[in-house]
This record gives sequence, structure tokens and C-alpha cells, in this order.
Amino acid sequence: PGVAPPADLPWLNLSSRPAALGNACAAGAGQLLQHRGQFSASLSVLLAALMGLLVVATVLGNALVILAFVVDRSLRTQGNFFFLNLALADLLVGGFCIPLYIPYVLTGEWKFGKGLCKLWLVVDYLVCTASVFNIVLISFDRFISVTKAMSYRAQKGMTRNAVLKMIIVWIAAFLLYGPAIIIRGRCNSY
Repeated sequence: PGVAPPADLPWLNLSSRPAALGNACAAGAGQLLQHRGQFSASLSVLLAALMGLLVVATVLGNALVILAFVVDRSLRTQGNFFFLNLALADLLVGGFCIPLYIPYVLTGEWKFGKGLCKLWLVVDYLVCTASVFNIVLISFDRFISVTKAMSYRAQKGMTRNAVLKMIIVWIAAFLLYGPAIIIRGRCNSY
């Protein structure tokens, strides 16, 4: 049993989702996994191991960035707050989104129920969009630090603006897809 694509949301561009989603939770992106169990047992084990390594590397790498920020007070600059925000988003990708996606890739069906399907969809879109927005924010911050170096340095200890920008990134990322998925996105056939 797959999940029906949110056909009533034509503006919700699912073509950017990985092609392996087929008829799963965020369906409509492709038909790569049309049949259950299309991978041999040895290939499934290899894929699971590689994806598991990806999860471990993503979680550990981003956890180290967060730990460094918490432990070393000298890292708490305005620009580094944006890197912290990016690390938080990427930690959620590696710790929540990818692990729930692995069984679907291997079996071709969503096995975690309708509620977790919707939660996964919302979180996946939220954190991926927040990551992109954080990269834009970091780029803009670097641009300002170069073009307006004197005024940028004068704001060195002011982190309130950085925290406000971080919150705006998460709100904007949620508003882009979250309400549509919650209200009209469908996770059917359970």
C-alpha cells in the first residue's frame, strides 16, 4: 500500500524530491521503486550500510559543530549563529528524515503509518528548506561583512538580531510548505 500523491496541490512542486519516492509519502516524484523488493538481498544490505554511514556522518558532524558552539564562547559571533542554525537543520535531516526514508527506499513502501508520514513530510520539507534559507542567510551575512566591514564589526556583540533572523528562517521555511502538507497533504492507504 502506497500513499496517494497530493494531487490537489499542483503548486507544491514535488519534482525536487528524490526520484525514489515513487508512490510513498511524498509521492509524485518518480517511479523508480515501482515494485516491492526490487533490490537483491546483498544490494539491500550494501545500500542500508551506506545510508547508515551517511546518517552517522551527518549526525556526528553536525553534533560536533553544535558542541563546539556550546563549549567555546569565542565562537558565539553573529555569523557563527547562522552556522549553528544550519547545523541544527542538518542534524534533523540526518537524525530524523534520512532514517525514516531508508526503509522506504529498501522496501518500496511506507511502513510507519499515516501520522508519522505527515510528520515526516512536514519535518523533511521544513529542515531542507531551512537549510537552503540558512545558506542564503550565511551568504548575505558574509556579503555584508565584506562590503560594510566597519559597521559589521561594530555589531560584533549583538546577537539578538542574529537570533531573530534564525527564527525568521524557520518560520519562513515552515510557511512555505508546512500548512499545505498539514491541511491538504495526503498519506492514504493504511
